[in-house]
Amino acid sequence: MIAVGEPLYLQPLFSDKKDKYRCKICEVKDDRIYIDYPSNEITNRTEYFFDGTQFKASFVDKEKNVFTFRTELLGRKIEKIPVLIIASPKEEDIHKIQRREFVRVETLLDTAVRNLDDSYPPFNSVVLDLSAGGMLLSLPVKHNVSKGDMLECLTVLPMQSGEKIYLDLQCKVLRILDGHANDRQRAPLQFESIDQKSRQHIIRFCFEQQLLMKKKETTI
Repeated sequence: MIAVGEPLYLQPLFSDKKDKYRCKICEVKDDRIYIDYPSNEITNRTEYFFDGTQFKASFVDKEKNVFTFRTELLGRKIEKIPVLIIASPKEEDIHKIQRREFVRVETLLDTAVRNLDDSYPPFNSVVLDLSAGGMLLSLPVKHNVSKGDMLECLTVLPMQSGEKIYLDLQCKVLRILDGHANDRQRAPLQFESIDQKSRQHIIRFCFEQQLLMKKKETTI
């Protein structure tokens, strides 16, 4: 299940920092996984960790399912390149993340939308809520979007660091929701063929939005 050459994402446990780190699986041997040195997803800087540091690790299989497990840094070694050694989990300790487990947050994000079949003109719209599994799209007053359509959505995530993450997302229209009174119709979208890096960016954005909401609630 854990494949050599695939990316692995690490988040330190028991740390005030919520940064996530990306590395590549170099070798899987017995009860150990050999990885290259992890780099921060936002800054791309390589981070140094002490032996014994515990992590929450995640990876994506060939069917695009997301799995997580807990692991620990056991040591380091110089092979063809310097590598870190982390504990390999038992099969029963690897957990699949269901789509419904993705945190959904309300937001307002500009997005440019194009039908992949080009059966109607592109249009600009707004994302009303977002999760790592999909998003809710506000539709123009006049539109031709239908259930089952495949859309390309170019969306920008404004991160708290000031960085802007540009995502090119392929989405499937699950259904069309009628608006209330003078409200526009909305379309729940499910992400199709999303890469792990884009999903991690969205998870990070949702997490930051949650923190902002909590801060606002405590100041009221």
